[in-house]
Amino acid sequence: MNAWKNPSIVDNFLTKTREARPFQTEQHDILLRLILKSQSTVNNFIDLGCGDGILANTILKQYSDANGLLLDYSPSMIDAAKKRMSAFQNQKIIQSDLSNSNWQDNVINKPEVVVSGYAIHHLKNGRKYELFEEIFKILKPGGIFINMEHVASTSKFGNSLFNELVVDELQAKLEKEGKNTNKVDLMEEHLNRPDQLENILLPVTIQCDWLKEIGFIDVDCFFKCFEFAIYAGIKK
Repeated sequence: MNAWKNPSIVDNFLTKTREARPFQTEQHDILLRLILKSQSTVNNFIDLGCGDGILANTILKQYSDANGLLLDYSPSMIDAAKKRMSAFQNQKIIQSDLSNSNWQDNVINKPEVVVSGYAIHHLKNGRKYELFEEIFKILKPGGIFINMEHVASTSKFGNSLFNELVVDELQAKLEKEGKNTNKVDLMEEHLNRPDQLENILLPVTIQCDWLKEIGFIDVDCFFKCFEFAIYAGIKK
């Protein structure tokens, strides 16, 4: 995850790449629907790999009194999260590495909700499974884990569709800003982006099976568009 310690990569993602991500509003709406349907209240939540706090911000718009624990590996992302979270009380923002189990040392109160957005796919597959076990352990009974994630296509055809969608959306964004764009150049940039080598992708079906194996119930993939997915499970 060393790429995300580079401030220029973080800035490019926050100001360009993420803003062009398709169905972002819809994905946040699905996240809130999952929480509202599964939880009578949210007193505590954790955002793993919080980035600039975009998911925490979404949760706090609905549960303004909730206590949030936001963890991220990148100092630049932590700085951005602190700025975004400055309008809210009771938010703890800590630099922490999910590649080991020490992140749990920051958990004081068991949460009703654990979320993660496009972060866990950077971990090695064995560590992903261990992290899911740790999440299950720290959740309150009845609590929900929601992962908004970049998952693997099962074919080159699916991967090609994903890449084309991302580039088309980025081109549309840049054109709205009055910038000249060339789709060939944008595709080249997308396929050779610095963080690409740090992606360790798995099909969503495997990850859902892992959650079931660990003990989560009502596990499902609640949104999927090519390699964008939201899957979740509840601690029985």
